[in-house]
Amino acid sequence: MRRLILWTMVVLLLCLPALAQQPAYAPLQEGDRGQAVKAMQQRLIVLKLLSGKADGIYGAQTAQAVRAVQEHLAANGHRVPVTGAADEQTQRLLFDDLAVSRLLDLKTGDRGSRVSELQAKLYDLRLLDTLPDGAFGQQTQRAVRAFQQVLVKAGVPGAMETGVADHVTRQALAGDMKGLPMRVPQTFDDARPDALTPDDLYAKAALVMDMQSGEIFLNKQADRRLYPASTTKIMTLLLALDQLKPEQMVTIPQAAGEVPKDSSLTPVTPGETMPARDLFYGLMLRSGNDAANALAVLCAGTVDGFVAQMNQKAAELGMTGTHFTNPHGYHNEQHYTTARDLARLTMAALQNAAFREVITQNVYTMQPTKLRQALMIEVNTDLFNPLSPHYYAGAFGVKSGYTRAAGFCYVGCAQREGKMLLAVVLGGRTRNQGWTDMARLFNLGFARAGK
Repeated sequence: MRRLILWTMVVLLLCLPALAQQPAYAPLQEGDRGQAVKAMQQRLIVLKLLSGKADGIYGAQTAQAVRAVQEHLAANGHRVPVTGAADEQTQRLLFDDLAVSRLLDLKTGDRGSRVSELQAKLYDLRLLDTLPDGAFGQQTQRAVRAFQQVLVKAGVPGAMETGVADHVTRQALAGDMKGLPMRVPQTFDDARPDALTPDDLYAKAALVMDMQSGEIFLNKQADRRLYPASTTKIMTLLLALDQLKPEQMVTIPQAAGEVPKDSSLTPVTPGETMPARDLFYGLMLRSGNDAANALAVLCAGTVDGFVAQMNQKAAELGMTGTHFTNPHGYHNEQHYTTARDLARLTMAALQNAAFREVITQNVYTMQPTKLRQALMIEVNTDLFNPLSPHYYAGAFGVKSGYTRAAGFCYVGCAQREGKMLLAVVLGGRTRNQGWTDMARLFNLGFARAGK
């Protein structure tokens, strides 16, 4: 008997930590207010049972949503009262993903942040080609099916090809991909840089080459036409350097103020007078669309005239997959390039000493004007920041870019032990993924350069 009592006490002691982790839920009903009500409402909104915003007031709509979840739970074998009042068991099951898994399923027609999160994961697995927009349409459904085919092939219990992001699918997307029969960037072993393949990169298109021999070590859809965002400014600077002397004093034209409202700015103001050099740095370090327009007019008289020069120069350089519509890269469906073309452009631009001087500076102080004091500007690139986890020793230049349609783009160089590399990534989802891709490309290049 004593032994039985002792074993019972041991079991209870072992269970106490687990029991302590279970949150306590005080019963809630119509008329109640507070944070507990608000948290419950937020969960009901996620389950698409309650619309609007969580206000912390338990009213008729909240009671109706609670009744709906209770009906769902009861129909699936759970013992809960269907009253619209949230007892402890109702709340416990409400916050249990498995208990309400069918309500958490995502399918065609759904919208919101959870759809965006799902799309982001599918995009990173290269199953979805378009950036997350929060709308579950046919493309998202096809991507879900493609992932479910992988799960079925891998023998994941409960996996089915339905096109609905069910509990099994969502759990697999949130888990470790190493056991699945697919090669994805998340599972690449960075300790083996020479094993890099296109499947190990997040970007839609990429390229890394030896700047001395011209050898291309890796090419991922390098001829695919994509939006370049502000990497466009490499061409703008190259042309401006051919037509304006750095010390030449210029007056900012009206066109500098005629850029989209959400543009990145240096800033410069129409009527200001400054050395052309300040515009060069404002263009590249601050990615100023205002500086781009200013340089365009100063060089060609009009923005359209300068764009014509850009396309002519592209043709001269053999950039057959490129067409420009503006000097800064703000989104336009007819404004596109390729990773190979950007590499070709950058290699040509780097022959210009003035270009090299601009793109290798991380900090610059613009001279004061009648409209402002001296302005210090700097480039914000994690590859150059020793405090960043994405710092890459030896990296320098050239230009980043981002728009919603283009995703993250980057053209950069790295130098080590006499070896020099140029890498390009286009169509990344996030900056951090872009830096990861750049490091992997550089590591591959240095592993192979000179062999």
